[in-house]
Amino acid sequence: VKVKCCCGISTFHIKFDKRRLPSRVSFCHCNSCRHSTGQMAFYGIPIIGPPLIGSTSLRPVNLDTTDLTGYCVSFSSIHYFCPNCSARMFLRKGNGRGVEWLLAGGLLESTEGIIEWKGHVNLADTMDGGLADHIRTVKGKTLNRYAHDEHSEELPVAWRSKELKSREEAMTDDKLHAHCHCGAIRVYITRPNRMSATMQAPYPPLLHPLHSRLSRLHNPKDEKWWLCPSMRMTEAGDLVKMDSHDADFTTPSRSSKYLAGHCVCLQCRLASGFDVQTYAFIPRANIFEEGSNDHHPIEFLVEEYRPQGLQQYCPSPGIYREFCATCGATAFYWQIGHPDVVNVSTGLLDEQDDGVRAEEWLSWVNNRVAFMEEGL
Repeated sequence: VKVKCCCGISTFHIKFDKRRLPSRVSFCHCNSCRHSTGQMAFYGIPIIGPPLIGSTSLRPVNLDTTDLTGYCVSFSSIHYFCPNCSARMFLRKGNGRGVEWLLAGGLLESTEGIIEWKGHVNLADTMDGGLADHIRTVKGKTLNRYAHDEHSEELPVAWRSKELKSREEAMTDDKLHAHCHCGAIRVYITRPNRMSATMQAPYPPLLHPLHSRLSRLHNPKDEKWWLCPSMRMTEAGDLVKMDSHDADFTTPSRSSKYLAGHCVCLQCRLASGFDVQTYAFIPRANIFEEGSNDHHPIEFLVEEYRPQGLQQYCPSPGIYREFCATCGATAFYWQIGHPDVVNVSTGLLDEQDDGVRAEEWLSWVNNRVAFMEEGL
């Protein structure tokens, strides 16, 4: 089977052991998988030996000369990703004769007949169940929910760790931290404020399909859709509640949240190696690098002020994906037409603050995923 990353630079052939298909796999929610990929979970599919390259005759890839970047997630686990577009491609586990190779499942055009879902593992690391509460079944099969490996206790839906802050405590926090596995990218998000509502942005595919009327997608009422509850700005420059008269004034407050949801578009899938890319929509005015002050939010446009650990990939004109150059974690997505509303990969969120779903900070869209027509 031929697989390639989003940019196409990294193209390989892989072999499956047909006798062992479908492979029984689980979503892994461990801290290492989440923070090294930027995804809320991850999984790999066993393949025969290392990936193969070659145009006429195939040969095993030489990891010393390949374009792939390897990152040691643990002593016995190396993840390989494309240094140009960030696509997580292969996982190498074990040492010596015990080496096992796995393919990032999101790279496959179809997983029909190749995998059989077992469940979710390492949910204890999420402290709130993470993505498992959103993906409860696959093709009618209820997925098991394990605290650690598949021999550990099962955790119920809506489980919260006893070590996690109470919802009341989480609401008093002023910062939500996020970081990649290697630590090169460390940022924090602040609570919504007046600055969070000063920018304009069209509606994202998460809220409206792209085949909707263009006039609708352009957000003619200037709804601040990334804030929950949403609001709009009047011609006089006042913030008012959405769908109310122009005198019903409001402003973002501590109880306001940011919008979050899932995307299954082809570009996200190939750029991450995972089927579901999850984002929170955060105003740039509320994102800061650790160690900076609250007067200078994160900068993407001006090269000298960009975070040093970020690598940028431009899949199409005006669209930018930012990822960690060291561990490959997807981090941010933004567009030149509205650079002040940034998609932040939720797999980077610090689970110690408010769990992986950060529900005292984020309001999750539960009736739609972006580009659902492209999902596997």
